[in-house]
Amino acid sequence: MKLLLPLALISTLASCTSWQNNPRPSAELPCRIAPETNRGLAYVSGGVGQVATSSLDVTDDTLNYGGKVVDRQARDYTNIGMNAVRRTDDIVYRETTRYLDYGLDTVDDGASYAASAITRWPAVPTGVVMRGLGSTRKVYQSTVAAYGEAVNRTYWPFWNIFTPPEPKPYMVGSLNDLHPGYALPGSSWHCRLPQLPVEPMVQETAAKNPYTVSK
Repeated sequence: MKLLLPLALISTLASCTSWQNNPRPSAELPCRIAPETNRGLAYVSGGVGQVATSSLDVTDDTLNYGGKVVDRQARDYTNIGMNAVRRTDDIVYRETTRYLDYGLDTVDDGASYAASAITRWPAVPTGVVMRGLGSTRKVYQSTVAAYGEAVNRTYWPFWNIFTPPEPKPYMVGSLNDLHPGYALPGSSWHCRLPQLPVEPMVQETAAKNPYTVSK
């Protein structure tokens, strides 16, 4: 290539108009020699351009190949990692919720049992007291009723024997006049002992359970 350029230049100069007939022989340089020079150099620039283009093509294709491979693999492995993270989070959430539910259910069952025991067991001593007082009431009310009936049937009839006759108008200073606020023996003494109210006695069967709490 280096030898072709000088030879082409010499042949071009020889073919031009002779030096004697051409008053400006250097005009041949831009006129005829420049295109030939450019044509010869075009091979060099074409080769250099082809090398540069090929190099850029190789670089472009290589980087494009590497980018596609790296991008795809990076996305695949990233998806693998994110899927593992999501699955792990799902597993942890599920198991945490499961055991928390178990613990809370156990606490709730214990609270239900405690509430039932607190509501039920106080009925045992209060039931004993209620039944004992009921039995005691039967005894003392029956005793008071029997005492009132005995006094009504014996004591007052006994004193009725000694009831004095009604005072006459001429009897001045009788006991009824001297003591108007007291029921002394006489016509005004017709009262009885006050009757205590007696609740009716209900026969309770053995099936009644005083230890249950009415709802």
